[in-house]
Amino acid sequence: MVHTVIFDVGGTLVKARSSLIAFSEWLAPQNVDLRKEMLEFMIKEFMIIYREENPVKFIGIKEIIAIVLKKAADNFNVEDISDKADKLYGEAYLNNANLFDDTIPTLQKLKEMNIKLIVASDADPDVLDKELKTFEIYNYFDEIVISGIVGAYKPSDKMTDAILQKCDKPYSEILFVGDTEVDILTANKIGAKSVLIKRNSEFPIEADYCITSLDKIFEIIETN
Repeated sequence: MVHTVIFDVGGTLVKARSSLIAFSEWLAPQNVDLRKEMLEFMIKEFMIIYREENPVKFIGIKEIIAIVLKKAADNFNVEDISDKADKLYGEAYLNNANLFDDTIPTLQKLKEMNIKLIVASDADPDVLDKELKTFEIYNYFDEIVISGIVGAYKPSDKMTDAILQKCDKPYSEILFVGDTEVDILTANKIGAKSVLIKRNSEFPIEADYCITSLDKIFEIIETN
């Protein structure tokens, strides 16, 4: 019987456009080709840092953004706005975000079923806190595990250990719902059932369950 559901946030509960898209538009508003090339460059540079295994020092999301913006300025001869990353990142993300229609109904029903709800997010604490409170979903969660506080990203051992500290046993009766490979790998490491949500019905990776909307979670719960 499922006793806990762990949720990723961006792409799972909240529909959000990458802040890197907004930055590329700001830096090259009139040049579509440059904007596309720069966006590809920034995504690649971001992922190199974000997915680095066993980094010497943990680097938060806003710090990564600042590094990427500095590299973009150097490589593409555009304005260097890296010193404004701290302020601009939160604005760029939240100004282009909104809840999926099924988020609150799903969270409400899960709470009525007395299922423990946990957030496990790769985020900076101030940004995630504002995001959850802005969209009025903060109080649905019993526990919140944030990479920026833990000092590591999913699916690292440090992050999975932090998640497990918030979970009850058996771990096999936990659902971990997310939209990326990182979420599925994290679910596998903690021994939870992985639920990959892709609202476009394209499932590039394997998971225990693949769904196109959050309300499908209840069908999974009924069979477990």
